[in-house]
Amino acid sequence: MNYQFIFFEEHLTSLQTKKTFAKNFAMESKKNLEREHSRLTRSFRDMAVELNNHEKSKAYFNFHQQNLTLLMDKTSTEKKLREKDPEHKIIISTLEALLDIMEELLIWMKQIFPEIFDYKGRVPIKMIESEISEIENDLNLIIGEFEKKKLDAKLMQVTRSVLDISQIISFQDLKFWRESCYKIHQDLMLLDSIDEFRIIKILMGLGINHPDLFFYAKRHISKEIEHKTTLGEKISAVCSYRKEIRVLYRETQMLQFTRKPDIRRNIKKFLREELLLLRAMEFVNHEVEEAGIMNANYKVSFSVKQLAFFVHLQMETGIIIWQRAKFAHQYIARHFSTVERDSISEKSARNAHYNHASEDIKKVIAKLSEMLALAQERY
Repeated sequence: MNYQFIFFEEHLTSLQTKKTFAKNFAMESKKNLEREHSRLTRSFRDMAVELNNHEKSKAYFNFHQQNLTLLMDKTSTEKKLREKDPEHKIIISTLEALLDIMEELLIWMKQIFPEIFDYKGRVPIKMIESEISEIENDLNLIIGEFEKKKLDAKLMQVTRSVLDISQIISFQDLKFWRESCYKIHQDLMLLDSIDEFRIIKILMGLGINHPDLFFYAKRHISKEIEHKTTLGEKISAVCSYRKEIRVLYRETQMLQFTRKPDIRRNIKKFLREELLLLRAMEFVNHEVEEAGIMNANYKVSFSVKQLAFFVHLQMETGIIIWQRAKFAHQYIARHFSTVERDSISEKSARNAHYNHASEDIKKVIAKLSEMLALAQERY
């Protein structure tokens, strides 16, 4: 089992060092490359028959696929260096011919031996560059549809990040990007009405699992839940999102990044945790209501800012275990009044929660000190 690409390597080395050229050099070089291509296709076919073993054939062909990719990238690099000098026209055209014949051979290997071709293998620079314009065109069309439908600008940014072509490494990646960008654009063209969550579902349905999409989806869903005014509406929203994610149709089982988790699974986990939290709050509210103190209002000697800081300290020390400050603002507004004001708005409670003046802090510390002294003295 001999190494088959010695001719290509020697040809590249010759082009890197050659200073003078015969008149018909480029034509002869092209003929020699075509003859070598014919020899290689015969040789690879013969080797497949001779080995007659899937694992041995796979190892042999994958080894040559990897080396052919390396040779193509070396040739591409050399070509870019030569393009800086207009005097190197013959070298550049011959390097292009070498690249073309190697690309032709690699495509032939992929078509003739699809079962043993390594789709996780790296794509040569030349083949990525030839595909870039089509993928970028579809991506620009997608963003254009977003703008036309006045979707969130952040979603446009995330989509560009998620489908950034610089992330393409393997043949598998190239296929995924090409098919996904085309499919997203087609889906957008077919839909009359569209919103951010529908886009999220389209992306997840294609197996896109970029971290930026997960964080955007989580943030979007959280905001939508937060906008609901009552606990019942929040629970209903979470249940609705859970159902949407559960019944989401997956176009393919292939993921964009095989080593990263499936976003759909993580979003379902996030929604389950949200539902558990809201159900716990619902239970507590029910118990308090049953005890007849749900609507109680307590007048305190603190100012609004002092009361907000007092509650803030309880949250910081883990006495109150609300995960979101918004719940504290709502609780203060509904259940407290001060010596200065008979009612407190949620907005006032929120502003006070994040604005701690030194005199207010001192007042709260003084009261806490009194409580500590009283506990030590009496109990």
